[in-house]
Amino acid sequence: MNARSKRLALLVALALSAALVVGAVADVPYLSILCKVLLAGATVLVLLILVWGLFQRFLWTVGRRLAFSYFLIGVLPIPMVLLLLLTGAYILAGFFMGHLFRDATRSLQGEVQALADARRLEFVRTGRPPEAASGSRTDVLLGYYRNGRRVAGDPHAPAAWPDYLLPHAGSSGRAGDAGTAGDTGDSSATGNAGNAGSTGGHRHETLAPLFAREDGTPTLAALSTRGNGADLGVVALYTGPLEVTLSEKSGVWVEMIRPDEPETGQVIRLRFFGSRALPLQRIHRERSLGDAARFFKKRSEGSRLWDRPFLWWGEVAGEERLAGGAQPVAVPVDVTLRSTPRLLLSHLFSSSYEVDTASWGALFILAFLLFDVYVVAVGMAGFMIFGLSRAVNRLSRATEAVKRGDFAVRIPARRRDQVGELQRSFNQMAGNLETLVATAAQKESLEKELQIARELQKSLIPENLPASGAVEFASLFEPSAAIGGDYFDILRLDERRLAVIIADVSGHGLSTGLRMAMIKAALLILVQEESDPEKILARLDAVVRADTQTRFFVTATLALLDFRAGTLTITNAGHPPTYLLHQGQVEEILLPGSPLGGMGRTYGQRKLQLERGDVLVWLSDGLIEATNAADDVFGYDAIVQSLTGPAASPTEVRDRLLAAVEKHVAGEPPQDDRTLLVMRYLGG
Repeated sequence: MNARSKRLALLVALALSAALVVGAVADVPYLSILCKVLLAGATVLVLLILVWGLFQRFLWTVGRRLAFSYFLIGVLPIPMVLLLLLTGAYILAGFFMGHLFRDATRSLQGEVQALADARRLEFVRTGRPPEAASGSRTDVLLGYYRNGRRVAGDPHAPAAWPDYLLPHAGSSGRAGDAGTAGDTGDSSATGNAGNAGSTGGHRHETLAPLFAREDGTPTLAALSTRGNGADLGVVALYTGPLEVTLSEKSGVWVEMIRPDEPETGQVIRLRFFGSRALPLQRIHRERSLGDAARFFKKRSEGSRLWDRPFLWWGEVAGEERLAGGAQPVAVPVDVTLRSTPRLLLSHLFSSSYEVDTASWGALFILAFLLFDVYVVAVGMAGFMIFGLSRAVNRLSRATEAVKRGDFAVRIPARRRDQVGELQRSFNQMAGNLETLVATAAQKESLEKELQIARELQKSLIPENLPASGAVEFASLFEPSAAIGGDYFDILRLDERRLAVIIADVSGHGLSTGLRMAMIKAALLILVQEESDPEKILARLDAVVRADTQTRFFVTATLALLDFRAGTLTITNAGHPPTYLLHQGQVEEILLPGSPLGGMGRTYGQRKLQLERGDVLVWLSDGLIEATNAADDVFGYDAIVQSLTGPAASPTEVRDRLLAAVEKHVAGEPPQDDRTLLVMRYLGG
């Protein structure tokens, strides 16, 4: 997206936001609500986009991405697992506190029940209520009943037999630990029992209902009778501080909370469709703070952590039942339990010290090994993150340097892994690029020099062929390489004489081009000094042989034309034959001779008398030896065949020969220089 598109998108977003704000503040039913919802959604979407953008920018570098990935995989799960373990330990501690509370309740209930059973046996044996024995418990009051009415005992005991205290009388569950009282048919009903209640196949344990005192505080009750109180029965009520006693027995601070207490704000209850209220939070009574503090202080050893009562749990003690009319009133009682880690650990490990020591030792060894593994993993992860991040940063900086054109940059490659191999590959690539760039620069410089040499060579070949009433010319100069070794020239010697030369220097390239320039320079001097063609070629041969460093040879044909007399003297030094076209017929003038610089110094020579309209053709071996895809050469016979026919102009002869050659090679590139010179004699 370009800058203009971004500005347009921003303007559209601002316009939509303004429209949504106007619609939100407008007092239009439904429309304002819809605009507010859309505006809130757009705001959330923008915030998510911004957060995602920041997140992407933060994770742009490989080091940060690796560190963040390791944090999610290797670091974050550790505290989460620890938090899960602590939560599980807290829940188990709560279950254990509930277990201690129920055991303490059953223990105290059992003591009260045992006292009630003993007094009822004596009541049955003597027929009258027994008197209090010395040394008997003072924290339990007793009531003696005959035929359902209290006949003796403490006046605070219920006046009528309290059937509502039986476990099956309420909704707290059926149970009632049944125990014999020494005679058949006797039964005892404890307020702590409730072995099992079943609801939908799920077994759960409950406590029997509590008894409400006159001030409303709950207490434990035990009933011992035969025939549900129709005969003789005893009721025992615990009168001591129930919460303190249970706390001492369980080692856990116990607070029983009724919903109708003055401090009702301490319990938050949630009702679902009229079902029983679910307590969500229990807070201790303000008046119990001092008792709880003294309880924990007596059991503290001065540790700030292990002796802090931060373990809280909730239990259901059952129902507190009060006599009221025909049906007793049942009030639910909740229990708040508090303890310290030291108290719970003392209960857990007090009876199995040797076994616990071995178990904890094994646990500590495993934890130490796990910690060692984790430390090693953290070290390896840090080393990998640091190493990979540094390697990627170096590679990124080196890539930027290469992009700027600095191909000499290298990365220290000391790693023996895939990253190190990548660094070494980058160094090799940068070295190759540096070599290629240097080669390209050198090649460009050489191309410039070759272009200069090519232009120089073209300047040595005559572009404007001399034209007069006596002769006309057509030519072709086509080097196979950048610099060719072929050469032709037409020199005007005087008013009636003309020199035509065609030559082929062995080899290709710049050196051959320089030798060709040397031949032309020497020839220009020699034709001015000598008039005999053989002497000119002999002296030119000496120039070629003067280069003792490298041996090369030159084939050449030198023709001197006297266009007034119509005579043409041809002298050949190893060059291909000259072709004479006379009245549509072709004569191949083959003059054997030794090349310049080669073995021997003999040159073939012939003098011709030209007629008006005769055509002379000189060519290099590049046309004769032109090959096609099957490597078949064009050949001398094909030259003669293509030249045979009428010759209206030198251009027509040249084009006819070139067309035949191109048809033969069928698009194959030339393997040698191609040079062609056609002259037509018009008369003197």
